[in-house]
Parts: sequence; C-alpha cells; structure tokens
Amino acid sequence: MSQTAPRNLISALILVNEIFDSDDESTDSDDESTDSENELYQDEEELNEPSILTTRVSTVSRRSVPKVAGYEEIATERMQDYDFKTHFRLHRSTFDLLLGKINIKLQNQTRPTSRCSPNKMLLITLWILATPESYRSVGCRFGVCKKTVFKVIRRTIDAIYEMASTTIKWPGATEAQNIISANSSTAGFPGVLGAIDGTHIPIRTPQHSSGTYINRKGFHSLQLQVVCQHNLKFTDCYVGQPGSMHDARVFRHSEICTDLQNSTLFFPEDSHLIGDVAYPLSDRLLTPYRDTGNLTRYQVRYNFKLSSTRMSVERAIGILKCRFRRLRFFDSPDLAFISKSVIAACTLHNFCIDENDLHFENSEELSSSGAATINSENNIYNSTVTARAKRDRIARLL
Repeated sequence: MSQTAPRNLISALILVNEIFDSDDESTDSDDESTDSENELYQDEEELNEPSILTTRVSTVSRRSVPKVAGYEEIATERMQDYDFKTHFRLHRSTFDLLLGKINIKLQNQTRPTSRCSPNKMLLITLWILATPESYRSVGCRFGVCKKTVFKVIRRTIDAIYEMASTTIKWPGATEAQNIISANSSTAGFPGVLGAIDGTHIPIRTPQHSSGTYINRKGFHSLQLQVVCQHNLKFTDCYVGQPGSMHDARVFRHSEICTDLQNSTLFFPEDSHLIGDVAYPLSDRLLTPYRDTGNLTRYQVRYNFKLSSTRMSVERAIGILKCRFRRLRFFDSPDLAFISKSVIAACTLHNFCIDENDLHFENSEELSSSGAATINSENNIYNSTVTARAKRDRIARLL
C-alpha cells in the first residue's frame, strides 16, 4: 500500500499538469512562451501556484504546437502591392525604404541564434500596429512564439521611435512660408502655421491610479496632442497624459506651450496655430468665438473659416487611427511602451506622407476627440487683450 500511493499520486499529478498545459505554446530556440500576454510584463502580479505543480512542470516536457510555416518567406513575397498594403498598411516600396533606415539597428538588437531577421521583425511590428490581433495569433502566423513577438515589437518600436526627431519636426523659415500660404488658400484664413487638436488612445485599466485615466466618455485612455500641417503631416506630437485631463491642461504641460513664447523663432511674421474652443486663446493660438447666440456676422464667418482650415488635423488623426488600428485600443499594462508606440505610429504616418504613401482602400476618417468641451476662456488661462484684438482684426478681414 505504501508503494502504490506514491505511484497514484504521480499519475494524478501528470494528468493535472497535462490539463493545465493544454493551451501552452511551444518554445523557440532562444525564447520560452508564457501562459498569457500579461506575464511578459515585469510589473504584472505573479500567480502563486502550488509548489508541487511547479515541481511537476519542470519534469514534463512541453508539447510542440504547430505554426504557419513560410508566411514571411513565401506568402508575403508573392503578395501583390495592393494586398501587401492591405495587411501591413504600407506599400512594398515604402516598406523597403523603412527597412533600409532601421535595418542596422535591428541587426544590432538581434542575436545570431534568433529566428527573426530584420525583415520579419518589421513585418511583425507593422502587423501588430495595423490590427488588434493578439500576440499569440501573430506569433503563430509568423512561426515564432508569443514571447518572441513581445521582444520583436519592443525592439522595432525603439528603432522607429529614434526616427521621430528627424521625421516629426517643426518647420523652418522657408517651409513655414509655404505652409502659411497653403493654409490661406484653403479657406482664406491668414497666418496659420498649423492646427492643434487632441485625441484619446483607449487603454486597458491601469494597475495604479486607474481613476485618473477615465476620460469624459467613460473609458480609460491616454491623451495624444498633435500639431498638423495642411498636407496632414505632424509637426509636433505629445502623448502620455491621463484621459481625465482637460485638453487645455494637456497643452500647458506640452513643450509647444513653451514654444509659443519664442515667437520670432517658431512663429515668423505674426503666424499662429488654430485650435477648437477647448484650447486657451492667445496671440499665437487662435480659437473660435463662443457661440452664445449673439455672434456677429463677422464672428460667424471667422468661426466657419477657422473650422474649415483646421479640418486637416481631424483628417490626419482619422487616417492615423485607420492605418494603425492598434491605436483604437492598447491591451497592455505598460503605459510607457504605449506612449512610445503611439509616437512610432505618428513617425510612420509622416514617413508614408513623405513617400506619397497616404491613402488606402476603405480609409475612414475618425472623429479626433468628439465634440469639444466648451469652457470659459478664463477657466484655466486668461486670454490676453492682444489676443482678443488680433482675433477681432482677422474676423473683420475675412
């Protein structure tokens, strides 16, 4: 009886272990998969599993889960350019140029034993940004485990993020003149160097201070603030503030608020940005008149022309979220990684515009942030006399 009991216990443990391991993935040559995407993050709480089960896991080998073979080597190479862009959101020629820019960085980050070439790393990252698909299914498609996908996207996002300083940049003097002229030809609004707006990046419930990330629409999010040109390129991006923060307060924390003070350097010839009523009025940031029911015809025309001119930023945000659908919801506990991914997506947006790779089939323009929150101009900032005078002067000229 004493010999039979241990054997029965071992058999029972093996059976229990097989049940718990039924959904486990196979291991790669250099990476071991985990049971859920959350375990890939160091700040996630560890499960306190029974020590006896932990001991048995170490003695039972994992099963090999079949994966798609040759998707990168065969399927993507045979795709027509239209199909390639549908899946990866870039033309093949744009993809090749992008790979050429970050190839060395990806090679330096890839160990010789890794199964992922720089080409596959970029394909995986674009697929992750373009779809809400899970890391597990993406890994199965590209023949790697989930943990490898996690490492690949982090390394590739870092490489793309390093391009931001040269891809998302404030216009120089000559370019500023061209932007002002182009914006003026749109609706006749003078001196516009760019349009500013914000949008919410939905996220999962954060582990800490989750209430501060609930926006006025009732879901958790991070704020993304962008400044956009007439050609839909971003000249400034700021992301990371919690969703509950008002647009004007986000603006106050951003570097562009400081840049407004350096008028001669960043705003030549009395130029300015335009924004909606959520932003504070200043001589370098013009906003609409609040419609209290008694606007003059000059003020109504001013509001209409300002709104027509700033449609570019709403359209740019819509295209950004349509091209990279991951920005519609990030299921990750790492807020710093989410912010870096958003900047990387904005960098890719500008890179595509530079390469004339903008529109694609079924592109839908999303509302950037819904209806603007109308607050008194004096709630957070005091609009100056010179700012109101400048707005009145432009209103009479239009």
